[in-house]
Amino acid sequence: MDKSIKVAVNIVIFLIVVGFIIYVLRPGGDEKQVLIQNPATQTFESDYQLRASIDLKDSVVAFELHGTRLYVAGKESVSIYNLPGEQVSSFKIKANVRDIAISHKSLFVLYPACIENYSLNGDSLNAWDACSELSDYSSFTIADDFVFVSDVGHKNICKYTREGNFVQFIESPDKFITPSHFFDITHKNDTIYCANPGRHRVESYTLNGEFIAAFGRAGSDAGAFAGCCNPSYIHFDKQGRLLTSEKGNPRISHYDQSGTFNQVLLDQSMLGGGHLPYQIKTLGNKLVTAANRQIKVFELKNK
Repeated sequence: MDKSIKVAVNIVIFLIVVGFIIYVLRPGGDEKQVLIQNPATQTFESDYQLRASIDLKDSVVAFELHGTRLYVAGKESVSIYNLPGEQVSSFKIKANVRDIAISHKSLFVLYPACIENYSLNGDSLNAWDACSELSDYSSFTIADDFVFVSDVGHKNICKYTREGNFVQFIESPDKFITPSHFFDITHKNDTIYCANPGRHRVESYTLNGEFIAAFGRAGSDAGAFAGCCNPSYIHFDKQGRLLTSEKGNPRISHYDQSGTFNQVLLDQSMLGGGHLPYQIKTLGNKLVTAANRQIKVFELKNK
């Protein structure tokens, strides 16, 4: 067969095959065609709207809400602001603070290997050293007159009385995996909740240190925790919802106390971008976030 005829035959065969494939894959007349949308083009609609932004002189290491006051820990001081963002006062603390907490009208300050207690005006009340020289404290919470501290160095939770007396160590049944200092801890009523970031989950314990349950899974979709250190921060609001804050692709989500995912509250664009997680606190229908040198106040819409 002539070479040109062979080429023509092959072209005809190719066109027939292509036409058959198109016919088979085309949507039927009575079927709905499904369009797959790029997630990046989907619009996020939040129940919250930005009400105020407070620019600070120093980076926020940790912060607390107490009444109408913001207590903000920087490198070597605690500054006190009203909600409009005007500084009311400040007092000196040691360097390398990790976290702060307010309980019984006094302020507790956490360092890598010690805890200090101040009045809300900055007067020193008490202080105690960690129970181990190798401790590397990350976060703490105060529940029922006990102080529960997450320790990156020993990968456990250390329990003290409010006066600083050591009570016990609390271990995770599956071991805490803490690749960084994002090892947050909080409480709701008589239950302690602690992030286990390397396992992408949140674990709960009784005040006596008995393991109750855990929830969470790895993934980048809503309701999952991505990366090596998520969730980074956890916090309960007044309604009893557990809020989580993630780094990498920063977002704030909320779950019920059993760990059932509800929705994403704030996404990266609303928070302000970047890769670091945003610290979270709540006050009534307000959601307050902090990162770098800025605190943002969000409020529920139509409230």
